[in-house]
Amino acid sequence: MKAFNLLTTLLASVSAVSAAALSSAIDAREVADGFYQVSTDEFGNTKTTFKPWDEVVKTSVRERSPLEKRREDCGPGSVSTGEADDANTCLINGFSGDNVYLEKNAWSYCVRGNVVSFICPYSQGYKGKADIKGTWSYVKGHCGPSKMGYAQVSNGVGDWTAGYATKDDHFCTADFKVGS
Repeated sequence: MKAFNLLTTLLASVSAVSAAALSSAIDAREVADGFYQVSTDEFGNTKTTFKPWDEVVKTSVRERSPLEKRREDCGPGSVSTGEADDANTCLINGFSGDNVYLEKNAWSYCVRGNVVSFICPYSQGYKGKADIKGTWSYVKGHCGPSKMGYAQVSNGVGDWTAGYATKDDHFCTADFKVGS
C-alpha cells in the first residue's frame, strides 16, 4: 500500500512539473505566418519582433550573384516546396532595398504554413538580397526541392547561414526554435 501511495504521489508530481514546463513554451503550431526578427542581448536573452504575412513588403529581387564556398547540410525531413518558396519570398521581402543590413547574432525568419525560412548572420553588415536568395537556390539544388537544409556563406560579402526547415526544428543555434 505504501508503494502504491508513493507511486501515486510521484506521478502526480511529475505530471504537475511537466504541465508547468509545457505551459511556458509556445508550440510552433500556434505561431502565425509572417516575418520575424530576433536579437540577442549580452545576457543571452532574446527579443522577437513580428510583421504579419499580409504586411510583408512586396519587392523584386535582382538575379543572384556568385557566392563563395560554403558549408551545407540537408534533411532528414521534408517540407512543402510551395510553403518553402513562400516563406523564402516572405523573408526576403521583409527587408526593403537591394541590400539587407544584418546585425551579428540577430536572426530573421519567416513562417509559412509548416515551414520556417531563416537567415542567421555571424558578422554584421550588408548582405545582398540576390546573394541570400541564391543561397536558398543552392540549398534547393543541393538537397532537392522538398528537402529541408541550409548553407553557410563565408568570406566575400559576409558570413551567414540561410535555409529552411519545418517550424518544429531548431535553427541558428542548437536551442532556438520558432516560438522560443
